[in-house]
Amino acid sequence: MSDDIIGLVSLLQSKASLVKKEFIYTKEQSNDINSLIAKIRQGNFENMKQAGDALEDLTNIIFNLHGLYNTKRNLKTNTNEIDLFLRLTDVGFLMKENTDYYLEEDFLVECKNYTKPVGVTYIGKFASLMRVSQLDQGIFISKNGLTGGSERKRDSKGLIKKIALKDGAFILDFSLSDFENLEGKSLQEILFAKRESLRLDVDFEDLIEHHELEPEISN
Repeated sequence: MSDDIIGLVSLLQSKASLVKKEFIYTKEQSNDINSLIAKIRQGNFENMKQAGDALEDLTNIIFNLHGLYNTKRNLKTNTNEIDLFLRLTDVGFLMKENTDYYLEEDFLVECKNYTKPVGVTYIGKFASLMRVSQLDQGIFISKNGLTGGSERKRDSKGLIKKIALKDGAFILDFSLSDFENLEGKSLQEILFAKRESLRLDVDFEDLIEHHELEPEISN
């Protein structure tokens, strides 16, 4: 390893808190995302493809905005199509290895822009795709969330909990409301809170904390 790289890593480790400030959503970024969410909620699309593309566009922006992940869209396998595939960038790997950031290397992402909560069938198909892809981390994003609750094993939320307990595979489910008002939050914080809420069976919002640098970011 060259002296330049060693110096860069040392600087990152010593200034981790300051560096993390660059990965927090600003007020302007949050407002832009809120505007996109509002358009999706209105649902003024000519067809289902446009509706699906809108949710994928939003997801792409949220996960790419700070350069932690690269996204590939609409990847085709022999039997399936993957909406989005996320992989850490070089910057993402540096943050993962040299700070306490929770950042998985790869994620499969499924987006469903449906008017009703998503049923158990789609969660089962996504879990199967994760298994075939040999990945134990997936993100399922829907307009209005999933059916059921964690105690109801035949509904979507119950199935996600069951899969986590049985297979150790984590499907992090997000609805549009989870991405509203992101000012002062970071992507890694949101992902970590969602994963821990599934692992510990606690409320997602209880694990979200605003960053101590938020007042500086808003100004």
